[in-house]
Amino acid sequence: MGITRLALTRPLAILMFILGFILMGAVSYRMLTVDRFPRISFPFVNVSVTYAGAAPEDVEELVVKPLEAAVSGIPGLDTVDATASAGRATINIRLVEGSDADKAAIDVERRVAAVRSRLPEDVSAPSVNKADPQAQPILNIVLTGRRPPEDLYQLATDVVQPSLQAILGVADVQVSGGLQKEIRVAVDYRKLEAYGLSVQHVNTALSRENVSLPGGTLDSGRRTVAVRAFGLYQKPEDLESLIIGTGVSGSSILLKDVAKVSSGYKDRTRIVRYSTKEQFGQDAIGLNVVKQSDANTIEVAASVRRALTRIESTLPPGVSLSVTNDTSRYVRRSIDAIQYDLGLAIFLTATVLILFLHSWRNTIIVVLAIPTSLITTFLFMYAFGFSLNLMSMMALAMTIGILVDDSIVVLENIHRHLELGEHPMVAALKGRSEIGLAAIAITLTDVIVYLPVGFMQGNIGRLFREYGLTMAIATLLSLMVSFTLTPMLASRWLSSHQPDHDHGPKRRSFADRFKGVWDRGFDAIASGYGNVLGWSLGRRPIILMVGVLAVVAAYSFIQFNLLGLEYAPQEDDNQFSVSVSMPPATNLATTDTNTKVLEQRIAQIPEVEAIFTSIGGGGGFFAAQNQRTANLSVQLVEKDHRSRTIWQVTNDVRRLSANIPEMTARPSVASSLQGGGGGNNLSIRLIGEDLNELNKLAAQVEEIIKEVPGVADTQNSSLSRDPEIRAIIDRSRAADLGVTAQQIAQALRTSIQGTVVTQFRPEGQSQIDVTLIAADADRLDFNRLADVPLSSSRGGTVRLGQVAKLERSEGPTQIQRTNRQRVLTVSGVVQGRPLGDVARDARQALSRFPLPPGYQLQFSGAVQQLNLALAALGGALVLSILLIYMLMVALYESWLYPLAIMFSLPVSLIGAFGLLMITGNTLNIFSIIGIIMLMGLVAKNAILLVDFTNTLRERGLERFEAIVEAGRTRLRPIVMTTATVIFAMLPLATSHEAGSESRAPMAVVVIGGSISSTLLTLVLVPVVYTYLDDLQHVFGRWRHRRQPAPAAALAERETAPAIAGGSE
Repeated sequence: MGITRLALTRPLAILMFILGFILMGAVSYRMLTVDRFPRISFPFVNVSVTYAGAAPEDVEELVVKPLEAAVSGIPGLDTVDATASAGRATINIRLVEGSDADKAAIDVERRVAAVRSRLPEDVSAPSVNKADPQAQPILNIVLTGRRPPEDLYQLATDVVQPSLQAILGVADVQVSGGLQKEIRVAVDYRKLEAYGLSVQHVNTALSRENVSLPGGTLDSGRRTVAVRAFGLYQKPEDLESLIIGTGVSGSSILLKDVAKVSSGYKDRTRIVRYSTKEQFGQDAIGLNVVKQSDANTIEVAASVRRALTRIESTLPPGVSLSVTNDTSRYVRRSIDAIQYDLGLAIFLTATVLILFLHSWRNTIIVVLAIPTSLITTFLFMYAFGFSLNLMSMMALAMTIGILVDDSIVVLENIHRHLELGEHPMVAALKGRSEIGLAAIAITLTDVIVYLPVGFMQGNIGRLFREYGLTMAIATLLSLMVSFTLTPMLASRWLSSHQPDHDHGPKRRSFADRFKGVWDRGFDAIASGYGNVLGWSLGRRPIILMVGVLAVVAAYSFIQFNLLGLEYAPQEDDNQFSVSVSMPPATNLATTDTNTKVLEQRIAQIPEVEAIFTSIGGGGGFFAAQNQRTANLSVQLVEKDHRSRTIWQVTNDVRRLSANIPEMTARPSVASSLQGGGGGNNLSIRLIGEDLNELNKLAAQVEEIIKEVPGVADTQNSSLSRDPEIRAIIDRSRAADLGVTAQQIAQALRTSIQGTVVTQFRPEGQSQIDVTLIAADADRLDFNRLADVPLSSSRGGTVRLGQVAKLERSEGPTQIQRTNRQRVLTVSGVVQGRPLGDVARDARQALSRFPLPPGYQLQFSGAVQQLNLALAALGGALVLSILLIYMLMVALYESWLYPLAIMFSLPVSLIGAFGLLMITGNTLNIFSIIGIIMLMGLVAKNAILLVDFTNTLRERGLERFEAIVEAGRTRLRPIVMTTATVIFAMLPLATSHEAGSESRAPMAVVVIGGSISSTLLTLVLVPVVYTYLDDLQHVFGRWRHRRQPAPAAALAERETAPAIAGGSE
């Protein structure tokens, strides 16, 4: 009451205080970082090692296992996932929630360094990195034009890439596609052997002779001149004259004697194309723009787009730059949509208020709580390090109907005192103080339900932390507004003689006539409600049974699977990808030919706007090279301009790709949550040690899940086996001849794939790699591989066939491990059914699947995330309900009466679940967050009823009269607050803009739950209140009988003065 009295007596001081917060909030808004999702620090550490030329099995045995053993003892370790692929090892270390990823990265680096000596000598230095989910690609750009691929690549690397890298906030720009220049030194095995040389001799000579080193400085009079030994190759012909050895007769052996030097291009390992409606199959260069982790997504993307316009003007005629994917566009559209919904919600809220309050002044007093609370919230968001993202903006949009609740309750009570003829200052003070406890209670119920959401653990906690805390902050600020600004403005803008409308002519206006009709209608409803309430109190068992049936009906939605269950709704953001794979050993040209057929068919789909194709790197925009895979990123026209959904289009793609020979195409829509988890794939892990046994089990599991309704595009990682040629080293023979395993591997890699030994640096141009490789006649013939010459430490050369046996075989493209055990994955795309329903059917189908001892079957991926999310959200829901009850007990000093308020919570679920089912929404993380929010909202109505009933009983009314009078009096603010919440949620529930699929379930839950709860609470809570009151009297009589008379008398004498003092 003190702060309200201060606001009434020192209005300008309070006004300046509030305006100061609004001003700082507006400034903070401009300083907030804009991003798609909250800034998340994932407790992940990644270790990557390159082991050139090694097969996956060798990488697993020689690299992965020692590293797994090294990192397995770090504090806070959760799981260790490892992947061994050809020439590369990756270890992903996941830490428990709350771990310090920075400290863990240092610990991992120290432990990896300690086992470095146990790894093969020719592995690269292990790279240790902490996961940074904020440093994400934000723009995909293509460079196209009527130029050869090599010219496009040169333009990309010399002009576009450096310009984009210089932009503030850009961390990296990666280039893909095209042809790269190289100087190729193709050696002839027979000539090398004839001269007694090996590939290593050539390698050493090329590296040794291409130098430019400082020689110091030379003083010459008054000047100092730098001295440099300059031995860089000036032209390709310089390499041919390079001396690589000395012959028997002492003559020099030149490079041109054993090798052919030529200028050309590196072997093409990736083909990139870009197709539009106007032009199909253009050769393109892909550029991937990665932002810095703390950079503003929208600002960086805007800067890049401005730079592209400037860069394009400098390019040759016919060459252009196009943006194929811009994540900032989705962020911008989603935030714009939320801001539009927010503005519409404020308008609808104001409309509801003016219908009930009949006065612009009253409406403005209440509506001012919205911008005051919202803008001030930005100040606290900035202070707490929050960003302006989809979650925090969604929180602000969801609070619109809540922010006016406190002001409505306070103003309605002030309004009632004004109608009694009290002075506006007195009415403001009494109206606020009389409702103060109820206002605090209804605000704190909102705040405490958000706090468990803000402090949940795991991915779901990180995702919703800013959401929950932003809502709590805004709601607390609205309470402060209702205690200061609302009574201050009411005391000066409203009058005891004319509280409902402004002064006007004596002739009754339309507004006056409407007010009269509205008030008479509402008074009739209030009177009718009073009669219904009196009837209900006379038939308490029937009303209680109705409430119980409502709770049972709500439970039946879950028990009988009437609601679909999934992690998060899939969003139609106008883009999907198609992952293409061909059979093992398919070369790049064949993959390209078949992919082009699929491109042409997809391009004919009316909704398709553009296609970005990357062949030789399936699974992402810049994935690892793989000649038998491809990835198509398909851009659709805006969903407002097409009649079909993105999922209907992907079904078309499945149909169109079905008859392309040997091709498997899997269209998929990206998860709306990205780093937060989710997705819509069914993924099952099989864990064990024997790879052959795992292969058999995986094949059986795949056949089972194929039969589960809703599963498409099943995939079995055990089938990813490619043919290979293995050089089985005879270590004892190699030791006798003075050859090491490292030499053998390096010589094979140089001969077949080639090794960049140095760089050619033509003046004024980018440097060009000098690649040492075997002549085509040697490296493309299996029978000639045994002739690869090796340098012996004992002098002379040794042929590869003398120290190793070459054999054809096949092996896995990669080996996956979890917690030091091998893993195979069977997966499928879920379509047409919610993920939870499909997972339940799959789990039931696999429950009878026998597993050998030592083998495990686990659901992973989206299903695992769903289970973890349900556990976290279920715990938050239970904790929220418990905190509401504890708060009510603390405020009302009673264990029993708060139970009447709590009974309003479960009856709200019948409306929430029913409207979810009617609107076709599922039970997902967003709708469950809506349920948690609903618990705080529906408790408000019960609080208003119970609080005023207690007040009237303290004034001397009988219980029945107090309940009926409280119902009639509080009906107006209950209906007003409920109506404002419902109408504020309508824009979110009915929106079809970007990101609406995630926002709609929350709003639908709140709308449905508010309707059912309000209708049932108005009669059910009073009935439950009477039962609890009867029980309170029973307990009172029982305690009175057990309490000794002298003690009772003493207690009465000690209590009387305290009560008297308290009443003063």
